[in-house]
Amino acid sequence: MLQCSDFFPDGNLEPIDFNGNTRKLSNVFNGPLRTRRPAFPGRVLVPEWGTLMTTLRLIAAAVAAAGFLAVPANAATFIFKSGDVFLDTPTGNVAMDCGTIGADLCTDVDANGFQYSKDGIGFTATAYTYDGMDREATQLIQDISPANSGLAALSEMDASQDQTQFDSMESIEFVFDAAVFLTNIEFNSGGDRDCSAASQPEGPCGFFELWIDGSLEGTFEAVDLLATVFFGTTFEFRAVTPGAGFTIAQFEVSDVPLPGALPLLLAGLAGLGFASRRKKAA
Repeated sequence: MLQCSDFFPDGNLEPIDFNGNTRKLSNVFNGPLRTRRPAFPGRVLVPEWGTLMTTLRLIAAAVAAAGFLAVPANAATFIFKSGDVFLDTPTGNVAMDCGTIGADLCTDVDANGFQYSKDGIGFTATAYTYDGMDREATQLIQDISPANSGLAALSEMDASQDQTQFDSMESIEFVFDAAVFLTNIEFNSGGDRDCSAASQPEGPCGFFELWIDGSLEGTFEAVDLLATVFFGTTFEFRAVTPGAGFTIAQFEVSDVPLPGALPLLLAGLAGLGFASRRKKAA
């Protein structure tokens, strides 16, 4: 432990520094603390206390403002089933005939999928079939007749199998323009019924693996409403239950808000750096 005698040896009121050099009290306590220039090349300038505290206060105020002036996030509910609510439809790549009963929509060029855009949020939906680790785009159907169905992979060898199913090794993938929060996902069965319905003529909804940005998030049950919140850019739903299949009727999406004051904070920091350089050059 350092003691007073370490700095004032033999009763000498002139202190010494850590190099054993005597220093005048007037050099230690007289006047405000100011910049001292180290005696070696490439010396670093330490700002005065007044300047430093002012800078810290400005940064703290800017950070606080960034928290309170956040730009509201875009949010939208995309609805793929028909009924008494508004139906979202793709912007193009729609085939004239799906080979199904009713006014359904199917991809013309399967690899291009369906594109959707609403309230500042856009994404592409594509259906796939798997052969081991390899996958190939297959026809995507927006099954809107009867009313209670949705988006799914269409088994092209059997037009009645209009759900994403394990027996055909199918999946459906959504690729968003930017990272989003995805939640409140509604699933239906292939028989245009709720997953909870007692009678399922085309089999139950079953379970699926959810892959987010190429990593397995987990295995979930396709239910009437899955309220879990997921975050990412790419979401792939792979059916994993034999004899079962599901459609995606709707989901809610919101993007990540950008703090409104963040550009001002960055500009302020850049200005401080420029002012510091000018002062150093002077």
